[in-house]
Amino acid sequence: MSTTPALLLRPARAGDIDALAALSGELGYPCDPGRFAARCATLLAAPEQHFVGVVEGNGVVCGWIHAFVLTLLEADPTVEIGGLVIGADWRGQGLGAMLLDAGEQWARQRGIASVSLRSAEYRHDAHRFYLRQGYQHVKNQLMLRKTL
Repeated sequence: MSTTPALLLRPARAGDIDALAALSGELGYPCDPGRFAARCATLLAAPEQHFVGVVEGNGVVCGWIHAFVLTLLEADPTVEIGGLVIGADWRGQGLGAMLLDAGEQWARQRGIASVSLRSAEYRHDAHRFYLRQGYQHVKNQLMLRKTL
């Protein structure tokens, strides 16, 4: 008898909000489910601009990816990965690669030839993961923010 969980890769649904919010906390961005639900509703309402996918194992949402089309004046459109997280109990099973591949396929379906992402300097394990997936370190930059 196999102990491998049945995995399902699918678009996120409104019923996933609590699980998605909990995983956001694991990524280091805690948010109450109500506020997270409002954000997610905006993204799910714009499927041509946003992709939110989940991987489910044995009926449990164990990871998610958010990708979006980034259109700038100075460059061709790209898809940017806004977030990717796999729950602690599910890491190391290839689920991150499945989600990343789904985001890349979504970009290809839109005729977009590149996918970018940002990863905090301290996320060394994530950096190794992305490099193994074929991503290249392009530049270091300073992110600035002004609270209004």
